[in-house]
Amino acid sequence: MPDPTEAVDDRVLQLRGQGQAYARISRDLGLGRAADAQRAFRRALGRLPSPDAERVRGEERSRLDRLAERVRADVTSDDAARQHRLEAIARMRSQLGEDS
Repeated sequence: MPDPTEAVDDRVLQLRGQGQAYARISRDLGLGRAADAQRAFRRALGRLPSPDAERVRGEERSRLDRLAERVRADVTSDDAARQHRLEAIARMRSQLGEDS
């Protein structure tokens, strides 16, 4: 029987693969914060075989690239808010691990 934490981590990985935001995943799975879903994603990623992990990293990098483009194009936010969001995206990207 899988560890309950691993089951949640795997579900987070699956939902993120479907394009859901960490905040929504966290809310749907009863996790405390979006950061908790991000940590679960990274734990699940770390358990994947290398070829699968690299595929998932590539998908996640693409999602983060698209998010960064939307942030840059957001004219409703001021420069400081956009910069703060871009820094958060850069942190998420660096936390992916290998070849980020």
